[in-house]
Amino acid sequence: VFDLPQLYTKPSAEALIETLVLLTVAPPSWESSDANEEDGSQKTKRAKAQPRAVQINPEGVTRYLTSIVSSDLRWIQDDEAKEKIWDQASARLSERSGRTAMGAISRQFCIPSPGGSFELNIHEPTMLGDDLGLKTWAASYLLAKRLHTFDLVEVGGLQKPRVLELGSGTGLVGLAMAGLGADVVLTDLPSIYPNLTRNAQDNSEIVRQNNGSVRSGVLDWTIPTSLRVFPLGTPGTDDSGVSVHSKFPLILAADSLYSPEHPRMLVDSIATWLSDDKDAKVIAEFPYRDAYLPEIKDFRERMGKIGLHTLEEGEEKGYDDWGGSGKIGDEDDNGLVTCWWSCWGREVLKQNPSFVLQSKDNVTYEDRPIPELQSPYDVLVKPRWTGICGSDVHYWVEGRIGHFIVESPMVLGHESAGIISKVGDKVTNLKVGDRVAMEPGVPCRRCVRCREGKYNLCPDMAFAATPPFDGTLARYYTLPEDFCYKLPESMSLEEGALIEPTAVAVHITKQAGIRPGDSVVVFGAGPVGLLCCAVAKAYGAKKIVTVDINDERLKFALDFAATTSFKSQRVSAEENAKNLITECELGPGADVIIDASGAEPCIQTAIHALRMGGTYVQGGMGKPDITFPIMAMCTKELNVKGSFRYGPGDYQTAVDLVATRRISVKELVTGKVKFEDAETAFKDVKAGKGIKILIEGPSEA
Repeated sequence: VFDLPQLYTKPSAEALIETLVLLTVAPPSWESSDANEEDGSQKTKRAKAQPRAVQINPEGVTRYLTSIVSSDLRWIQDDEAKEKIWDQASARLSERSGRTAMGAISRQFCIPSPGGSFELNIHEPTMLGDDLGLKTWAASYLLAKRLHTFDLVEVGGLQKPRVLELGSGTGLVGLAMAGLGADVVLTDLPSIYPNLTRNAQDNSEIVRQNNGSVRSGVLDWTIPTSLRVFPLGTPGTDDSGVSVHSKFPLILAADSLYSPEHPRMLVDSIATWLSDDKDAKVIAEFPYRDAYLPEIKDFRERMGKIGLHTLEEGEEKGYDDWGGSGKIGDEDDNGLVTCWWSCWGREVLKQNPSFVLQSKDNVTYEDRPIPELQSPYDVLVKPRWTGICGSDVHYWVEGRIGHFIVESPMVLGHESAGIISKVGDKVTNLKVGDRVAMEPGVPCRRCVRCREGKYNLCPDMAFAATPPFDGTLARYYTLPEDFCYKLPESMSLEEGALIEPTAVAVHITKQAGIRPGDSVVVFGAGPVGLLCCAVAKAYGAKKIVTVDINDERLKFALDFAATTSFKSQRVSAEENAKNLITECELGPGADVIIDASGAEPCIQTAIHALRMGGTYVQGGMGKPDITFPIMAMCTKELNVKGSFRYGPGDYQTAVDLVATRRISVKELVTGKVKFEDAETAFKDVKAGKGIKILIEGPSEA
């Protein structure tokens, strides 16, 4: 603990000067939050090099410094020593008054590069008025250190990329880029230019050694075309300036949004000076200051309007202003600032490969625009696996299903699972990187059917790969957050793609009201029929009969979930039903029969095979009109129900059944193909090969 020498004791000039030096307050290390204090990072080395903080007693340092400044120090005879003491005390007061009151300083910033690191010497003059660009802020240093991670050496097809920095301030970001081997033009307002060009000149040698180059100029964002570049070290106000006409393939900006007008002016300047190169980029970093969050939102929207989209983005933390402990994570440190960095571009985000049904029997691959989030509650998903459904094949072969007619190109696919790529502002339960099963039908949520809990019957349902809505066989697809179901770590994305047909089976069995001990017959041993057997078993059915005409499928069904099987014969429906009841020992008839085939003979047989008061559920779709044994239905007082897709709770139930291993879906996957082989997979499904074929999502560009 260090006791301050009080003035009433008339301390010597040497004692006062030594004390004032010890009271120096330096800015924090300016390292980002991803630095690990336990590793050998530059932050750790700097922290170890800093002297241990002096503990002062008593408190009231500001009052102490003020007393020195106001004292005549009459007991000290050396006038030069007095002036030094007063200057030191004034400097210590300025340091404790925040950045706006800070005097001129010069300090070094360590910039990482692929070959190691280099240091830039940045001068910051005394700030007068509101020229915030005269000081270096956290966002600038964070971005300067991040530049080497973007692999920008050949952006624009040039070995030495041409780079424009907007709102350069002290020039730290642009000089860091020049130190990485780029040809950089630093720009700012006339009032900022003198210090900017000084820093450019002071660091020109280290830039040259790293094969870069730097120039400085004046650019007023209110007149975006007004850029003029001046020789290093010149005032920037004479006739020596040169107008610039060529555009830049890379633009940098950091900590540049201080008013509601700044986003508009900054984006206008970007639009003016960003080249038309397909790989042209903009890299920016701004602090998340509460007062300026609307400006960041405005910046995002305006960048989209000029055709730019985020290629990469993220958050990081660093130190701003003076004061604070200098330790990342210290809640009492008011200097810790969260910053948002982003990289913007054109061409990459246009790449959304899609498998498109142009018309009957005609499928192609198209590169479509990436869908935008239509609501703050929406998410952008990258479908990684998609199963082929019979409806997809039917649209491909016939061009229609009932009154749903393919009248314009439509992306196919709806049985998908994927990875969250982007989330809306109000999404709370999902984050980028989450693996999800995708429920492909989104209802209106407002109609009578939706409000009574039957949204699958919504007349305004937007269902993937049902005309006119596009499906999921693409790199990107948007959905509301609550129609994506997070997969547990134990479940693969391939299993996630099987959640959709599992949900269909869940809804069918719910319609059937299956109870423990029931006897259940399922016509059709395709994917949905097999899953109905599995769900019925999970719900406690005692006897589960699978019915089909294919011996291989019947054997598979027995291994999968059924307890017995029956092969339909080419006889009357009544005789088939009699044989089914006898061979499978169903007594008076089955409690529940589900048709997952859509075949007329199966439907007729099912009605005759039910017990009195039994339940029949139609899950499969075939011909729109058939001959139906209505007399048997009435005299047996059967419960006859239809089942369409899935409703509230069905998707989550399907996820839970698979996650808890009460149902296994892995065995259903009999083939996997690359996205480029999707048409071949469709042909295999049409030919009846396998049970469920999955298509992998498009590979990354």
